Amino acid sequence: MQVVIIANGKAVRVNPELRPDLLCHGQQCYLRFPGICRNNPDTVVPAHSNQLIHGKGKGIKADDRMTVPACYWCHYELDQGKRFTKLQKIARWDLGYDRWAPYRLYMYGVPAARIEEAA
Repeated sequence: MQVVIIANGKAVRVNPELRPDLLCHGQQCYLRFPGICRNNPDTVVPAHSNQLIHGKGKGIKADDRMTVPACYWCHYELDQGKRFTKLQKIARWDLGYDRWAPYRLYMYGVPAARIEEAA
């Protein structure tokens, strides 16, 4: 099964079962950090979870199923920013994932990964 999505003005064919993180391109920002988010779909990329429980490690990204669409500015804040605490970033990512997962399932048939599956 392949899904065609429009990402930055280009049609991209995606097999959602193999690369669900690619479904993030061209979406709205789901992180929405207050005072930071610009919600520009042209800059949205997959933001991987930074939580150990999702497979994150030193020099290792979390599982690709554990991604949330994020604009450039929110993605930067999540990974390198200093305006929010680690706990606030975790809460913001979890909230974004909870909002993104039903849409991803409805539009592309890609279910959310359970925490136990991703680890």
